[in-house]
Amino acid sequence: MPNPEDMDEFEALVADAIDALPEQFQKVLESVSVIVSDLGAEFHAYGHYFGDGVARDRFEDRIVIYRDTLERDFGHDHDLLARRVERTLRHELAHHLGWDERGVGGLGL
Repeated sequence: MPNPEDMDEFEALVADAIDALPEQFQKVLESVSVIVSDLGAEFHAYGHYFGDGVARDRFEDRIVIYRDTLERDFGHDHDLLARRVERTLRHELAHHLGWDERGVGGLGL
């Protein structure tokens, strides 16, 4: 994880969201890159998971959290933005663990 002094406010929210995960899920993320990007508007998304899941190891797994769309829609309220960053991280982590979009929705994510 980057040095906290080198992170901007949004990256710090992502780091806080990772820290808020139960320990076993933090361990899962040790092998998954979590990236902040400003291409969310292009993809019409808050986040994306790229990879082939925790059960396979053919491709590099990564979670992308889109700063631009999250800040656009929730940046007016810092606490709301923090909650949405955490929810987005958990949503994409669920995809890594094998849940499809319908299943992730069933989890409330």
